[in-house]
Amino acid sequence: MTRLLALPVLALAALASAAPPPIQSHRLKNGLEVLVVEDHSLPLVTVEIAVKNGSMTEPPDYNGLSHLYEHMFFKANAVIPSQEAFMARVRELGMQFNGTTGTERVNYFFTTTSDHTAAAMVFMRDAVMTPLFGEAELKRERVVVTGEIDRNEANPYYHFWHETEKRVWWKHPSRKDPLGNRATVLATTRQKMQTIQRRYYVPNNSVLLVVGDVKAADIFGQAEQLYAGWKRAADPFTRFPLVKHPPIARAEVVLVTQPVQTVTMALTWHGPSTVGRSVDLTYAADLLGTALDEPSSKFQKALVDSGACVRAGLSWFTQMNTGPITLGLEATPDKVDACVRAARAEVPRMKSPDYLSDEEMRNAVFRLEVQQALERERPSQLAHTITFWWASAGLDYYRTYVEKLRKVTRADMARYLDAYVLGKPYVFGVMVSPEMEQGANLSRAHFEALLGIPVTNPPAPKGGKR
Repeated sequence: MTRLLALPVLALAALASAAPPPIQSHRLKNGLEVLVVEDHSLPLVTVEIAVKNGSMTEPPDYNGLSHLYEHMFFKANAVIPSQEAFMARVRELGMQFNGTTGTERVNYFFTTTSDHTAAAMVFMRDAVMTPLFGEAELKRERVVVTGEIDRNEANPYYHFWHETEKRVWWKHPSRKDPLGNRATVLATTRQKMQTIQRRYYVPNNSVLLVVGDVKAADIFGQAEQLYAGWKRAADPFTRFPLVKHPPIARAEVVLVTQPVQTVTMALTWHGPSTVGRSVDLTYAADLLGTALDEPSSKFQKALVDSGACVRAGLSWFTQMNTGPITLGLEATPDKVDACVRAARAEVPRMKSPDYLSDEEMRNAVFRLEVQQALERERPSQLAHTITFWWASAGLDYYRTYVEKLRKVTRADMARYLDAYVLGKPYVFGVMVSPEMEQGANLSRAHFEALLGIPVTNPPAPKGGKR
């Protein structure tokens, strides 16, 4: 969670009554959900389409193709004959645009002045319904996407994340890797793009969101006309259900060597999901992580203020298909052992009834409420926030989020820790420099001994290269 400054008590009391923005909703006959958030403070509008797609839908031979599809969205379609024409129209409308690909959502958005709302709505309709996937444009965009992979591979932390994730999601790692595989991207075909379109880019798997200086009734009317020809399809997750990630079988160490100055470590467990029986524990997960992030917490005092670690935090990532829990640590080479020991000793203490005070729990709720309010400060950013929650948790989860946080108890946090962390197998990822591995003896065997893990697993990749 992002660290926020404390607010005065009176300000917090006032904020506690602030409700999420009114989201007006209308569902078309073809299943397309249309959402509107009116904000008349500025003459701007953001038109966004989001699809439940991303790496969660990708077996190995499709890994990275949701990302490539995102790039191809901004190319030729049945109305716009080329990328050059696409960009010319963008300039005419004065639009800022972009798209993102994650594990459970792909979104596309245009932001322009509100007098161009109708034109932006048409522009979005043409892009989502009639992409051409021209061979020449596809060939160029493969190189652009693999260039993104190249840039990520230039970052040591990408290798640390990538190699650790491959063991955390050991049976289906492609389903948690939205950036994708270089070879798969380079080998993709127009037919595979069309397969993704037919399977996932259907109205009953999508949401259209408009935020800004508009009237909801006008948007609903335009959507009825523009998207009437978009045909409903079978639910893609009935024919192609999401995989179930099998649990981590046993604790193991993944060692990655990169040119770094400090030692980065992460213990990762499989956590709860926003659907199913464990949904109530997701609120406990967020609240506990936020409370521990407070500089005055017992957790920070024991790990960071003590000098054992440079940085420490516990987080859970909001996902409908198994969100990871990560205990992230950073230490100087000479303090690595002290940092790991302090972290492992501190985790079981979190179950103690007096580990967090009533004030700390209230403050954690306030911080999360402030964060949600800040996300509403920029209407264009609010659009992306809402579609993320729509895809990975649902709008009801978003609307009632703070209300549910206020109901979290210490017993809920203890149940969360018992269910997913304490005594559960984990993957311990660690990134050191080659010099640290040799000179400071920060080897894989060293960390296995430090953690009490039997040396039974095959060696992990040293440099994190594919």
